[in-house]
Amino acid sequence: MPQVRSSRFARLLAASVAGVAAVALLPAASAQAGTAPFTVSVKGGYNDTQSLGTATGSVTGVTGSTEASYSVTLCGQSTYPSARVTIQGGTATAAHTVYYQNCETFSGNLVSSYGFTNVQVTVSGSTFYPGNQYTTYYKTKTVYF
Repeated sequence: MPQVRSSRFARLLAASVAGVAAVALLPAASAQAGTAPFTVSVKGGYNDTQSLGTATGSVTGVTGSTEASYSVTLCGQSTYPSARVTIQGGTATAAHTVYYQNCETFSGNLVSSYGFTNVQVTVSGSTFYPGNQYTTYYKTKTVYF
């Protein structure tokens, strides 16, 4: 009888080791990167009737990560002298400018000192309209990835 027990024990031990090895070979579940598109337009002047700038793009990141990437096309419209886009997430900030009615595409990475779950995209543009008072207008949108 003692040999039957040791034989059962050996088979149980072998099956346990094989099970643990099989679990160890399975890939670990990882967080998936999310891509969030955005469009932010700023208007100003009399009754906000003058289009000053538009930023269209996307942000890709993993919720809670310290890094995210972005791609944005910024177009100045009736702005003087420039339209500007600022992308801020965590402690990271990126800013890009186009002059007058030009369009340009920018891309880059945001690297923060702590994890973040969203970014704020701000577009600004300036005008002398109405009258001769120079005024800068801002529009901000929060984007979650």
